Amino acid sequence: MLRVTEPLRTERLLLRTLTADDLDDVFAYAGRDDVIRFLPWPKRNRDEVAEHLARRLNTTLASDGDVIVLGMELPPSPDDPAERPRIIGDMTLVLSSVEHRQATIGWVLNPEYQGKGYAAEAASRVLTLAFDDLHSHRVIAELDPRNTASSSLCTRLGMRLEAHFVHSEIFKGEWGDLAVYAILDVEWNARNALDG
Repeated sequence: MLRVTEPLRTERLLLRTLTADDLDDVFAYAGRDDVIRFLPWPKRNRDEVAEHLARRLNTTLASDGDVIVLGMELPPSPDDPAERPRIIGDMTLVLSSVEHRQATIGWVLNPEYQGKGYAAEAASRVLTLAFDDLHSHRVIAELDPRNTASSSLCTRLGMRLEAHFVHSEIFKGEWGDLAVYAILDVEWNARNALDG
């Protein structure tokens, strides 16, 4: 079992449980066509995003299918102390199988903050959480292979492409492919040992 009650820190971000107060920031990316294009949910209006946000406040992974979602909070710039912290995206960790020590990772990032390494920084911290605290043996990421930014992120994280399912499901009204990337605990630990 894993319970996340305290925020997780990275070099530039705070990863924390989302709250209802984050609605404006979450809607700023979750309501965008270019963000939801490759995600398995429809475009939502502000009220629908608020409802979805309210269902994503879990802090515990104990049983198969449990999910935690951590907002990527960007602190204010030191040059502008009046600026407020901002949620720029979120990280999802799913406990896929307790018995087989499997987890699934996912991410969403506001396009205004892409290309700055924030997703890689946050995903690396969540993978460390999955392996060190949840004791996962294997973590996967499932994505639409047309989402080249996410595919590249998987590669940067040391995940390997394990499967590419062609026309595996109807996705937003048309046949869609599914790419599955994965990394094992021994691979993650070896990678971190080299970086350390």
